[in-house]
Amino acid sequence: MNIDKARRIDYWIGVPLCFLLSCLNFVQRLVCFKQKNAGPPKRILLIKLSELGTIILAYPLLNRIKKEYPCAELFFVTFSRNRGIFKLLGGIVPDKNILGIREERRFLILDTLSAIKRLRQEGIDVTFDLEFFSRFSAALAYLVKSSKRIGFYHYAFEGLYRGNLLTHKIQYNPLSHITKNYLSLVQDIEQSGKNMPQLAETIEEREVVFPKYASHNEVKDKVLKKIREAGVDPDKNKLLLINPGEGMLPLREWPIENFILLSKLILENNNNSVILIGTEGVSGKACAILRAINNPRCISLVKQTQLDELLELFNISQALISNDCGLAHLAMLSPIRKFIIFGPESPQIFGPLGINNRIIYANWPCSPCLSVLNHRGSLCKDNWCLRNIKTEDVYGLIKNEVKF
Repeated sequence: MNIDKARRIDYWIGVPLCFLLSCLNFVQRLVCFKQKNAGPPKRILLIKLSELGTIILAYPLLNRIKKEYPCAELFFVTFSRNRGIFKLLGGIVPDKNILGIREERRFLILDTLSAIKRLRQEGIDVTFDLEFFSRFSAALAYLVKSSKRIGFYHYAFEGLYRGNLLTHKIQYNPLSHITKNYLSLVQDIEQSGKNMPQLAETIEEREVVFPKYASHNEVKDKVLKKIREAGVDPDKNKLLLINPGEGMLPLREWPIENFILLSKLILENNNNSVILIGTEGVSGKACAILRAINNPRCISLVKQTQLDELLELFNISQALISNDCGLAHLAMLSPIRKFIIFGPESPQIFGPLGINNRIIYANWPCSPCLSVLNHRGSLCKDNWCLRNIKTEDVYGLIKNEVKF
């Protein structure tokens, strides 16, 4: 779904829906308020519809929930295209409990109603809304009818209305990494409610851990075969992966001309190969890069790799060069060197974590202009914050760290 269209739907339908549900919630609490499900929760639901990368960044929260409530059954609602990531996260949420919602308009409402019906039958005790001020997820969390609903609340922030549907209102911290924001959600889970912004605990760095992908020979062989069939010998060439952007948020994508020049510089060394990767949205840019470079050591595996195959590709490659996107966070599950280019969003908040991360950021005075607090919307039409990151500087960093 087009991101601007999704924002409009979330606003024009979401705001009145959340208002009406908040009125209903108020009346219900007056008439028949009672505390249910005392004791440790038995069934816990998490909702994060979009952004595969942010689901990965929520792993420490999932891990803590699992450790503190080992007998609880976990459920997750997300867009169908994100289902595959949970297997790579160690199956922390059972496949049967992952409820996928298709994004096409003709399926969206049907799948949502089906998920609500299933979750009501399951009897969810606690729901974590991991979306950032989305009205759709707030309404969904309420309609599931869990006794505890935990999520981010606006408090003194203006313009972030999504009703009064949460029982545990956690203040979003715009200066803290998303992973730590997520970990703060679990602090007051055993309390009957929370209506004040302050938190009682610090977030320990040792909690910010992610699983490491375990290589599978069968999948690895498939990836090696695809590379060889595309004309590159992975035994003789250093593999440098490039994701030039999928077009979902064009404002945060480095110009394609820069990726073309960078690829040419990398290929000046005859021992290097460039592999273009990404989903269908990358196809147009990938074709343009291949035409501009016209070098047999520059190949495309766009649309040709599953998530596990991408991780195998990360494991055998020397570097990933990418805009800020879900792929950069997927790469956190592998030891590959990552060169991630940031512009209108903050690497302090959304940057990949772990080892071998090189964040490339110009610190332009108006950057970041995209944030959770403005629903990642900006009036900027000319992303100088990215255009002023020089290709030669990026190449110098890569050459120095990869050593070619």
